[in-house]
Amino acid sequence: MGSQEITHNPTFYVSLGVQVVIALVLLGLVVVGIVIAIRAKTATGKGCGIVMAVAFALQCCLAALWILISSLAGLGSNSSGKAGQTRTIRAKDGSCEISVPRSWVESPELSPEAVLGTKDFIGNEYVVVYVHSKEDYTGTLNDFAQEHTDLLREKVKTPQVEAPVTISVNGKPAVRQVVRGEIDHLRITYRITYFEGENNFYRVFCWSLESKAAGFASGFDKIAESFQERQSNQ
Repeated sequence: MGSQEITHNPTFYVSLGVQVVIALVLLGLVVVGIVIAIRAKTATGKGCGIVMAVAFALQCCLAALWILISSLAGLGSNSSGKAGQTRTIRAKDGSCEISVPRSWVESPELSPEAVLGTKDFIGNEYVVVYVHSKEDYTGTLNDFAQEHTDLLREKVKTPQVEAPVTISVNGKPAVRQVVRGEIDHLRITYRITYFEGENNFYRVFCWSLESKAAGFASGFDKIAESFQERQSNQ
C-alpha cells in the first residue's frame, strides 16, 4: 500500500499554536481576576475595580480573537475541499497529468513502475498512474482493461470483480473497473480507469481500505476524469 508517513499543513500548526497561547492567556487572566476580586472584597487592594475592568476587557478581546481565528481556520479547511481547489501532478516521463485536491502530496515511492504517484496527506487514499506503450500491445482498450484486471485478480486473495463500465472522459472512451481483494491481511478496494492515448495505454489506479471505499469513490472518479495525455508525448 505504500508508505504511511503523514505530511501536515504548516498552517494547521500556526493556527493551533496561536489558539493554545490565547487559551493560556485567558486562563491567566481568569486567575488574576479571581485574585483581584478576593483582594477587593477583603479591602486589601487599591484600585482593584479598574484593574478588574481592564482584565475582563482583555479577556473579551482575546476570546473574540480566538473565535475569529477558529472561524477562519474552519473556512480554510472547508474551502480546500471545494471544487477547483486542486493541484496538477505531472508524470515523471511527461506523458500525462492528473488533478488532485490541493492537500495531496506526491508519493513516487508507492510504485517504482508507475510514472506518477500521489496520496492524500493522511495516507487514506492513493493514486498511481501506469503507462504502457502501444508498440508492445496489439489489442484494443477493452482487451487491455480485461487482461490487466485479470492480472490484479491473481495478485489478491478472495477477489471480487465488478463488471467493467465504459465511460467517456474528455470525449474519449475509457473503461472503469472495481476490484476488491485482500493483500497483507488488509481488505482493499481498487478503482481503476483505463485510457487509450495516441501512443500509449494508461491505467489510473486508485485504492483505499474497503471500509472507506464508498466515501472515496466519487473523489477517485473525479481524479481519474481529470486525466490528460500531454501533447508533448503524442
